[in-house]
Amino acid sequence: MRDLFLVLLLWVAAGFQLAHAQVEYTVLPGDTFARIARAHDVTLTELREANPGRGEALSPGDVVRIPQPMHLVRVLSASDPGALLHTVEAGQTLYAIANLYGLDVEQLEDWNPTAAEGLSIGDVLVVGTNPEPASPASLGAPVASEQFLPALRQDTLRALLMLPFMLEADTVDGGGYSAKTNRLREIALEFMHGAQWAARQLSDSGYTVALRVVDTEPDSLGMHLWGTADLEWADVVLGPLRKGPLDSVNSLLQNSVVPQWVLTPQNPVVWEKHPLAFSMEPNPIPGMEALGALASQQHAGDTVMMLETRGVDAGLEQAFRRGFLGSADDSTVLQSVAANAQFAEGLIAELDTSKVNPIAIPAGKSAQSLYAYVQTELQLADSFPVHVYGHPDSRTFEFLERRYLQRSHYTLPVSERTQWNDSAVAGQLEQFRSAHATDPSIYGFIAFDALVESARWQGLPWPLPAQAHFKLDWQWDEARARFVNEHWSLETFQKGSWEPVR
Repeated sequence: MRDLFLVLLLWVAAGFQLAHAQVEYTVLPGDTFARIARAHDVTLTELREANPGRGEALSPGDVVRIPQPMHLVRVLSASDPGALLHTVEAGQTLYAIANLYGLDVEQLEDWNPTAAEGLSIGDVLVVGTNPEPASPASLGAPVASEQFLPALRQDTLRALLMLPFMLEADTVDGGGYSAKTNRLREIALEFMHGAQWAARQLSDSGYTVALRVVDTEPDSLGMHLWGTADLEWADVVLGPLRKGPLDSVNSLLQNSVVPQWVLTPQNPVVWEKHPLAFSMEPNPIPGMEALGALASQQHAGDTVMMLETRGVDAGLEQAFRRGFLGSADDSTVLQSVAANAQFAEGLIAELDTSKVNPIAIPAGKSAQSLYAYVQTELQLADSFPVHVYGHPDSRTFEFLERRYLQRSHYTLPVSERTQWNDSAVAGQLEQFRSAHATDPSIYGFIAFDALVESARWQGLPWPLPAQAHFKLDWQWDEARARFVNEHWSLETFQKGSWEPVR
C-alpha cells in the first residue's frame, strides 16, 4: 500500500491529478444495496467497499457513495513546453473558448484555476497540448501490440450467447408475464436467431461454428446455470443483454481475454471495465464532425445557424463545430444560437429570403421538441429557402414530414443500412426468411454481423458472408485504449428518398 501511495504521489508531482472517484446517491423507498449496485453498473463488493461501516438496512434519504472508475487527468500549465495557449479577446467567455477548442468548461477550468474568477482581455489560457512532431526514427514503427484486433484460434469459432430467458418477474392478472418481460424474451430470441443465421451462413462458406446459449437469469431456486467454464470455452461472447446481471458477469469478463460484443447501447462503465468489449454502435463524434465539414463546404461564404441545446448532447454540438471550423474558409461563418425560449419566439427573424439559410441541429432525441418547432416554423414560412443538417436519430422521428425533408434538403450522418438490393445480402436474407417467415429485426442483424466479424478475426482464407446491416471502420481510441467503430456516411433526402452525398 505504501508503494502504491508513492506511485500516485509521483504522478501528481509530475503534473497529474486524480479525477473524482465517487458520486453520492440518495436512497429511495425500496432501495437495497443490491438494487443500487445493479442500477449503477458496479459490483456489490465495490459498493460495500465505498460505504464502510454501513449496515444492511437502508432508509429513504440515506446517502450512499457510488464508486466511479478512477483515472488520471493531466494538469497543464502555461510553462509546459507542449502547452497550447489562447489569448482572450473582447467578448469571449469560458464557454465560447471551450467550444472553440472542443473542450468541456470543467477541463478548461482545471487547466486554468483562476479563470473561474473572471476573464480579462489579454489573459493567456492553456487550451491543450501541441502534438510532438514524429522523429524520423519513429516513422514506420510497428503499431503497439494492444492496437491489434483480436486473433482467434482457427479450428472452431466458439460463440457464447448470454441472453435472458427464465426471467424473474411478477405475474399480472391471468398468470402471464408483464408486457415488458415478454418483449425482453422476444428480443433474446431474436438475438439467438440472428446468431444461428450467421452460423449457417459461415458453415456454408467453410467455417466451423459452435454456439452455446446460456441463460443469464437464475432459476426458481436462484441458481445460475452458467459459470467460468463457459467463458473458458468461448472464443467470443455475445451479451449479456440486460444491465441487471452486469455486475456479476463483468466481474468475470473484465478479467478474461475473451472478446465481448456489447448488445446494449454503449455504457461508459461497462466500456471501461472490459478492454476487449466491442460494439456495432459507432462513435457519434466522427459522424457529427463529418456533417459539420460538409455544411461548411456546401455553404462557403454563408452563415450557418447552429441551434445549440447545450444539454446532454453538448459534445455533439462541439463536434459539429470542430468539423465546421476545420473545413470552413475565412468567409464562412458559424452562428451559434441558444435554443431557449427567447430563440423560440424569433427563428424566422433570423432568416433571409434572398439566399439559402443553412440550419444545423446536432442534438438528438433529447431535442425532439426543437425539431418539431423548426419544422412547424419553416413550413409556415415556405418562402425561405433552407438546408437543414440533423442528428442521425432524427431520421426515426415520425413527425418529420416528407414534404419538409424534401424542401429542406435534409442531411444527416448514417451509420448502418441494410443493403436490400445487394445480391449477396439478398441471398442471405432469403435463408432467414425461409427459417422464420419474416425479415430479421435489428437485434438479429446485430448478432449476425457480430458473429461474421468475429469469424474474420480467425484470419482464415475462406470468403465471409456479407455484413448484412452494419458497416465497420475500427479505429484505435487512445483515450479509451480500445477499438471503436467510426463508420459514417452522409445522406440527403431528395426526390422522395435518402440518397448518398456525392
